[in-house]
Amino acid sequence: MKKFTQILSIAIFALVALSFSAKVQAQTASQEIQVSPARQNLEVSPGESVSVDFKFYNLGDKTISGIIRASDFIVTDNAGTPQILDRADQVLPRFSGAAWVTLPFDRISIAATDQAPVRVTIKVPSDARPGGRYVAVYFEPASGQVELGSGQEEAGASIAQRIAGLIYLRVKGPVNEKAYISRLFGASFLEYGPIKIDTEILNRGDYHIRPRGSISLRNIFKSTTDQKPLEEINVFPDTSRSYNFELGKKWMIGRYTVNIAASYGDGGQVIQRSIDVWVFPWKIALAVFLALIILLIVIRYIFKNYVTKQTHLEEELKKEHDEVEKLREELNEQK
Repeated sequence: MKKFTQILSIAIFALVALSFSAKVQAQTASQEIQVSPARQNLEVSPGESVSVDFKFYNLGDKTISGIIRASDFIVTDNAGTPQILDRADQVLPRFSGAAWVTLPFDRISIAATDQAPVRVTIKVPSDARPGGRYVAVYFEPASGQVELGSGQEEAGASIAQRIAGLIYLRVKGPVNEKAYISRLFGASFLEYGPIKIDTEILNRGDYHIRPRGSISLRNIFKSTTDQKPLEEINVFPDTSRSYNFELGKKWMIGRYTVNIAASYGDGGQVIQRSIDVWVFPWKIALAVFLALIILLIVIRYIFKNYVTKQTHLEEELKKEHDEVEKLREELNEQK
Protein backbone atom coordinates (compact mmCIF):
# COMPACT_ATOMS: atom_id res chain seq x y z
CA MET A 1 0.00 0.00 0.00
CA LYS A 2 2.83 2.38 0.83
CA LYS A 3 4.55 1.63 -2.48
CA PHE A 4 1.30 2.22 -4.38
CA THR A 5 0.85 5.58 -2.66
CA GLN A 6 4.36 6.64 -3.60
CA ILE A 7 3.83 5.68 -7.25
CA LEU A 8 0.50 7.52 -7.36
CA SER A 9 2.08 10.66 -5.85
CA ILE A 10 4.90 10.58 -8.40
CA ALA A 11 2.42 10.17 -11.25
CA ILE A 12 0.27 13.09 -10.09
CA PHE A 13 3.34 15.30 -9.65
CA ALA A 14 4.54 14.41 -13.17
CA LEU A 15 1.15 15.22 -14.72
CA VAL A 16 0.99 18.57 -12.92
CA ALA A 17 4.54 19.42 -13.96
CA LEU A 18 3.88 18.51 -17.60
CA SER A 19 0.66 20.51 -17.64
CA PHE A 20 2.35 23.56 -16.10
CA SER A 21 5.27 23.26 -18.51
CA ALA A 22 2.98 23.01 -21.54
CA LYS A 23 0.97 26.01 -20.40
CA VAL A 24 4.06 28.13 -19.77
CA GLN A 25 5.46 27.21 -23.19
CA ALA A 26 2.17 28.07 -24.87
CA GLN A 27 1.94 31.38 -23.05
CA THR A 28 5.52 32.25 -23.93
CA ALA A 29 4.99 31.38 -27.57
CA SER A 30 1.75 33.30 -27.94
CA GLN A 31 2.90 36.37 -26.09
CA GLU A 32 5.60 36.67 -28.75
CA ILE A 33 2.92 37.14 -31.46
CA GLN A 34 1.79 40.62 -32.40
CA VAL A 35 -0.44 42.01 -35.13
CA SER A 36 -0.36 45.31 -36.96
CA PRO A 37 -2.40 47.36 -37.40
CA ALA A 38 -4.37 46.67 -34.26
CA ARG A 39 -7.56 48.09 -35.78
CA GLN A 40 -8.69 49.57 -39.07
CA ASN A 41 -11.64 51.81 -39.91
CA LEU A 42 -13.18 51.35 -43.35
CA GLU A 43 -16.07 53.07 -45.08
CA VAL A 44 -17.61 51.08 -47.93
CA SER A 45 -20.59 51.27 -50.25
CA PRO A 46 -23.12 48.47 -50.80
CA GLY A 47 -21.83 46.13 -53.50
CA GLU A 48 -18.22 47.28 -53.09
CA SER A 49 -15.18 44.99 -52.62
CA VAL A 50 -12.18 46.09 -50.59
CA SER A 51 -8.96 44.51 -49.32
CA VAL A 52 -7.41 44.89 -45.90
CA ASP A 53 -3.86 43.90 -44.96
CA PHE A 54 -2.68 42.61 -41.59
CA LYS A 55 0.75 41.40 -40.53
CA PHE A 56 1.30 38.89 -37.75
CA TYR A 57 4.77 39.07 -36.21
CA ASN A 58 6.63 36.29 -34.42
CA LEU A 59 9.02 37.98 -31.99
CA GLY A 60 10.22 34.71 -30.51
CA ASP A 61 12.99 32.30 -31.41
CA LYS A 62 10.75 29.39 -32.43
CA THR A 63 8.33 28.78 -35.28
CA ILE A 64 4.70 29.16 -34.22
CA SER A 65 1.84 27.55 -36.13
CA GLY A 66 -1.86 28.15 -35.82
CA ILE A 67 -5.14 28.97 -37.51
CA ILE A 68 -6.40 32.18 -39.08
CA ARG A 69 -10.08 33.01 -38.79
CA ALA A 70 -12.47 35.91 -39.30
CA SER A 71 -15.36 36.30 -36.87
CA ASP A 72 -17.74 38.95 -35.70
CA PHE A 73 -16.99 40.58 -32.38
CA ILE A 74 -19.09 42.54 -29.94
CA VAL A 75 -18.48 44.62 -26.86
CA THR A 76 -20.74 43.74 -23.94
CA ASP A 77 -19.05 45.38 -20.94
CA ASN A 78 -18.59 49.05 -20.08
CA ALA A 79 -14.81 48.84 -20.39
CA GLY A 80 -14.78 48.32 -24.17
CA THR A 81 -13.44 44.76 -24.15
CA PRO A 82 -13.96 43.00 -27.52
CA GLN A 83 -15.47 39.51 -27.43
CA ILE A 84 -15.05 37.24 -30.46
CA LEU A 85 -18.18 35.36 -31.49
CA ASP A 86 -17.61 31.91 -32.95
CA ARG A 87 -21.22 31.45 -34.07
CA ALA A 88 -23.23 33.67 -36.37
CA ASP A 89 -26.30 33.43 -34.14
CA GLN A 90 -24.44 35.18 -31.30
CA VAL A 91 -24.54 38.58 -32.98
CA LEU A 92 -27.39 40.69 -34.28
CA PRO A 93 -27.57 40.46 -38.09
CA ARG A 94 -27.39 44.24 -38.44
CA PHE A 95 -23.86 44.26 -36.96
CA SER A 96 -22.56 41.03 -38.54
CA GLY A 97 -19.94 41.24 -41.29
CA ALA A 98 -17.83 38.10 -40.91
CA ALA A 99 -19.74 36.38 -43.74
CA TRP A 100 -18.51 39.10 -46.10
CA VAL A 101 -14.84 38.27 -45.39
CA THR A 102 -12.65 35.91 -47.42
CA LEU A 103 -9.22 34.82 -46.16
CA PRO A 104 -6.42 33.58 -48.44
CA PHE A 105 -5.72 30.60 -46.14
CA ASP A 106 -6.86 29.17 -42.83
CA ARG A 107 -3.52 28.07 -41.34
CA ILE A 108 -0.11 29.69 -41.11
CA SER A 109 3.30 29.02 -39.64
CA ILE A 110 5.38 32.02 -38.68
CA ALA A 111 9.13 31.45 -38.48
CA ALA A 112 11.17 32.88 -35.64
CA THR A 113 11.60 36.67 -35.87
CA ASP A 114 9.54 36.64 -39.08
CA GLN A 115 6.16 37.92 -40.16
CA ALA A 116 3.13 36.57 -42.02
CA PRO A 117 1.09 39.00 -44.16
CA VAL A 118 -2.61 38.28 -44.45
CA ARG A 119 -4.73 40.03 -47.08
CA VAL A 120 -8.42 40.05 -46.21
CA THR A 121 -11.01 40.55 -48.95
CA ILE A 122 -14.37 42.05 -47.99
CA LYS A 123 -17.31 41.81 -50.40
CA VAL A 124 -20.20 44.00 -49.29
CA PRO A 125 -23.65 42.80 -50.45
CA SER A 126 -25.53 45.22 -52.68
CA ASP A 127 -28.44 45.26 -50.24
CA ALA A 128 -26.30 45.80 -47.14
CA ARG A 129 -27.98 47.92 -44.48
CA PRO A 130 -26.13 51.18 -43.63
CA GLY A 131 -24.33 51.13 -40.31
CA GLY A 132 -21.49 49.37 -38.53
CA ARG A 133 -20.07 45.88 -38.94
CA TYR A 134 -17.38 44.65 -36.58
CA VAL A 135 -15.02 41.86 -37.62
CA ALA A 136 -11.94 40.35 -35.94
CA VAL A 137 -9.22 38.63 -37.98
CA TYR A 138 -7.39 36.51 -35.46
CA PHE A 139 -4.50 34.10 -35.11
CA GLU A 140 -4.82 31.25 -32.64
CA PRO A 141 -1.78 29.10 -31.78
CA ALA A 142 -2.27 25.40 -32.44
CA SER A 143 -1.99 24.58 -28.72
CA GLY A 144 -5.06 26.71 -27.93
CA GLN A 145 -3.89 27.17 -24.34
CA VAL A 146 -2.71 30.74 -24.42
CA GLU A 147 -3.85 33.43 -22.01
CA LEU A 148 -2.77 36.79 -23.36
CA GLY A 149 -2.25 40.03 -21.49
CA SER A 150 -3.48 43.34 -22.81
CA GLY A 151 -0.09 44.35 -24.23
CA GLN A 152 0.50 47.50 -26.23
CA GLU A 153 -2.07 48.86 -28.62
CA GLU A 154 -0.06 47.95 -31.71
CA ALA A 155 0.19 44.39 -30.42
CA GLY A 156 -3.48 43.97 -31.27
CA ALA A 157 -6.57 43.22 -29.27
CA SER A 158 -5.94 40.29 -26.97
CA ILE A 159 -9.19 38.31 -26.90
CA ALA A 160 -9.46 35.04 -24.96
CA GLN A 161 -6.73 32.77 -26.42
CA ARG A 162 -6.28 34.75 -29.63
CA ILE A 163 -4.45 37.77 -30.98
CA ALA A 164 -6.65 39.77 -33.34
CA GLY A 165 -6.69 42.70 -35.69
CA LEU A 166 -10.04 44.47 -35.61
CA ILE A 167 -11.99 45.87 -38.57
CA TYR A 168 -14.53 48.63 -37.99
CA LEU A 169 -16.59 48.58 -41.17
CA ARG A 170 -19.12 51.28 -41.96
CA VAL A 171 -21.58 50.78 -44.78
CA LYS A 172 -22.40 54.16 -46.31
CA GLY A 173 -25.88 55.52 -46.02
CA PRO A 174 -28.11 57.22 -43.45
CA VAL A 175 -27.62 55.73 -40.00
CA ASN A 176 -29.42 56.18 -36.72
CA GLU A 177 -27.29 58.10 -34.24
CA LYS A 178 -28.62 58.09 -30.70
CA ALA A 179 -26.72 58.22 -27.42
CA TYR A 180 -27.57 58.93 -23.80
CA ILE A 181 -25.79 59.68 -20.57
CA SER A 182 -27.27 56.65 -18.86
CA ARG A 183 -25.52 57.20 -15.54
CA LEU A 184 -24.12 60.17 -13.66
CA PHE A 185 -23.46 59.33 -10.04
CA GLY A 186 -21.78 61.13 -7.19
CA ALA A 187 -22.43 61.25 -3.47
CA SER A 188 -25.10 63.84 -2.68
CA PHE A 189 -23.22 64.95 0.45
CA LEU A 190 -19.51 64.89 1.23
CA GLU A 191 -17.46 66.12 4.14
CA TYR A 192 -14.37 66.75 2.02
CA GLY A 193 -13.49 66.88 -1.66
CA PRO A 194 -12.53 65.94 -4.22
CA ILE A 195 -15.85 64.78 -5.62
CA LYS A 196 -15.72 61.32 -7.22
CA ILE A 197 -18.01 60.95 -10.23
CA ASP A 198 -18.97 57.81 -12.17
CA THR A 199 -20.72 58.24 -15.50
CA GLU A 200 -21.69 56.10 -18.48
CA ILE A 201 -22.58 56.93 -22.07
CA LEU A 202 -24.94 54.50 -23.81
CA ASN A 203 -24.95 54.15 -27.61
CA ARG A 204 -28.30 53.17 -29.13
CA GLY A 205 -27.27 53.93 -32.70
CA ASP A 206 -26.16 51.88 -35.68
CA TYR A 207 -22.45 52.70 -35.52
CA HIS A 208 -19.83 53.20 -32.85
CA ILE A 209 -19.23 56.74 -31.64
CA ARG A 210 -16.38 58.64 -29.99
CA PRO A 211 -17.97 61.28 -27.74
CA ARG A 212 -16.00 64.49 -27.26
CA GLY A 213 -16.69 66.80 -24.38
CA SER A 214 -15.90 67.62 -20.79
CA ILE A 215 -17.16 67.40 -17.25
CA SER A 216 -17.17 70.55 -15.15
CA LEU A 217 -17.69 71.59 -11.55
CA ARG A 218 -19.42 74.88 -10.69
CA ASN A 219 -19.93 76.46 -7.29
CA ILE A 220 -23.05 78.15 -5.96
CA PHE A 221 -22.05 81.38 -7.72
CA LYS A 222 -22.03 79.55 -11.12
CA SER A 223 -18.26 79.89 -11.42
CA THR A 224 -16.36 76.92 -12.86
CA THR A 225 -13.91 75.62 -10.27
CA ASP A 226 -12.71 72.52 -12.13
CA GLN A 227 -13.05 71.00 -15.60
CA LYS A 228 -11.72 67.83 -17.22
CA PRO A 229 -12.02 66.47 -20.78
CA LEU A 230 -13.72 63.20 -21.62
CA GLU A 231 -11.39 60.52 -22.88
CA GLU A 232 -12.12 59.96 -26.56
CA ILE A 233 -12.93 56.25 -26.67
CA ASN A 234 -15.20 54.10 -28.82
CA VAL A 235 -18.71 53.39 -27.62
CA PHE A 236 -20.09 50.48 -29.62
CA PRO A 237 -23.77 50.05 -30.56
CA ASP A 238 -26.01 48.79 -27.73
CA THR A 239 -23.09 49.21 -25.32
CA SER A 240 -22.13 51.76 -22.69
CA ARG A 241 -18.70 53.00 -21.65
CA SER A 242 -17.70 54.09 -18.16
CA TYR A 243 -15.83 57.25 -17.21
CA ASN A 244 -14.46 58.05 -13.75
CA PHE A 245 -13.44 61.49 -12.52
CA GLU A 246 -12.28 63.35 -9.43
CA LEU A 247 -13.32 66.99 -9.39
CA GLY A 248 -12.37 69.81 -7.06
CA LYS A 249 -9.99 69.83 -4.13
CA LYS A 250 -10.03 68.73 -0.51
CA TRP A 251 -11.24 71.96 1.07
CA MET A 252 -14.62 72.82 -0.37
CA ILE A 253 -17.83 74.15 1.12
CA GLY A 254 -21.33 74.67 -0.22
CA ARG A 255 -23.40 73.32 -3.09
CA TYR A 256 -21.62 72.33 -6.29
CA THR A 257 -23.07 71.36 -9.68
CA VAL A 258 -21.43 68.60 -11.71
CA ASN A 259 -22.24 68.95 -15.42
CA ILE A 260 -21.21 66.64 -18.26
CA ALA A 261 -21.66 67.65 -21.89
CA ALA A 262 -20.46 65.88 -25.02
CA SER A 263 -21.04 65.80 -28.77
CA TYR A 264 -21.02 62.72 -30.98
CA GLY A 265 -21.79 61.45 -34.46
CA ASP A 266 -21.64 63.05 -37.88
CA GLY A 267 -24.21 65.65 -36.95
CA GLY A 268 -22.47 66.72 -33.75
CA GLN A 269 -25.43 65.86 -31.55
CA VAL A 270 -25.12 66.99 -27.95
CA ILE A 271 -25.84 65.09 -24.74
CA GLN A 272 -25.83 66.72 -21.32
CA ARG A 273 -26.66 65.89 -17.72
CA SER A 274 -25.97 67.40 -14.29
CA ILE A 275 -26.27 66.65 -10.57
CA ASP A 276 -25.81 68.67 -7.38
CA VAL A 277 -23.40 67.74 -4.60
CA TRP A 278 -23.12 69.38 -1.19
CA VAL A 279 -19.70 69.57 0.45
CA PHE A 280 -19.47 70.63 4.07
CA PRO A 281 -16.73 69.73 6.60
CA TRP A 282 -19.24 69.26 9.40
CA LYS A 283 -16.81 67.83 11.93
CA ILE A 284 -14.53 70.83 11.67
CA ALA A 285 -17.55 73.13 11.61
CA LEU A 286 -18.91 71.43 14.73
CA ALA A 287 -15.53 71.75 16.46
CA VAL A 288 -15.35 75.44 15.52
CA PHE A 289 -18.94 75.97 16.71
CA LEU A 290 -18.23 74.29 20.05
CA ALA A 291 -15.02 76.29 20.38
CA LEU A 292 -16.98 79.50 19.78
CA ILE A 293 -19.59 78.49 22.36
CA ILE A 294 -16.85 77.80 24.90
CA LEU A 295 -15.14 81.07 24.01
CA LEU A 296 -18.42 82.96 24.46
CA ILE A 297 -18.99 81.30 27.83
CA VAL A 298 -15.46 82.23 28.95
CA ILE A 299 -15.87 85.82 27.71
CA ARG A 300 -19.25 86.08 29.43
CA TYR A 301 -17.74 84.76 32.66
CA ILE A 302 -14.83 87.18 32.47
CA PHE A 303 -17.13 90.06 31.64
CA LYS A 304 -19.49 89.19 34.46
CA ASN A 305 -16.61 89.04 36.93
CA TYR A 306 -15.32 92.35 35.62
CA VAL A 307 -18.75 93.98 35.98
CA THR A 308 -19.15 92.54 39.47
CA LYS A 309 -15.77 93.86 40.53
CA GLN A 310 -16.50 97.25 39.04
CA THR A 311 -19.85 97.42 40.81
CA HIS A 312 -18.27 96.41 44.11
CA LEU A 313 -15.51 98.98 43.66
CA GLU A 314 -18.04 101.71 42.89
CA GLU A 315 -20.01 100.78 45.98
CA GLU A 316 -16.83 100.97 48.09
CA LEU A 317 -15.93 104.32 46.62
CA LYS A 318 -19.43 105.65 47.23
CA LYS A 319 -19.30 104.42 50.80
CA GLU A 320 -15.96 106.11 51.39
CA HIS A 321 -17.27 109.27 49.76
CA ASP A 322 -20.30 109.26 52.04
CA GLU A 323 -18.06 108.83 55.10
CA VAL A 324 -15.83 111.71 53.99
CA GLU A 325 -18.88 113.95 53.51
CA LYS A 326 -20.17 112.98 56.93
CA LEU A 327 -16.85 113.84 58.57
CA ARG A 328 -16.81 117.19 56.78
CA GLU A 329 -20.27 118.04 58.03
CA GLU A 330 -19.29 117.16 61.61
CA LEU A 331 -16.20 119.41 61.39
CA ASN A 332 -18.31 122.26 60.08
CA GLU A 333 -20.74 121.92 63.01
CA GLN A 334 -17.93 122.00 65.56
CA LYS A 335 -16.70 125.26 64.11
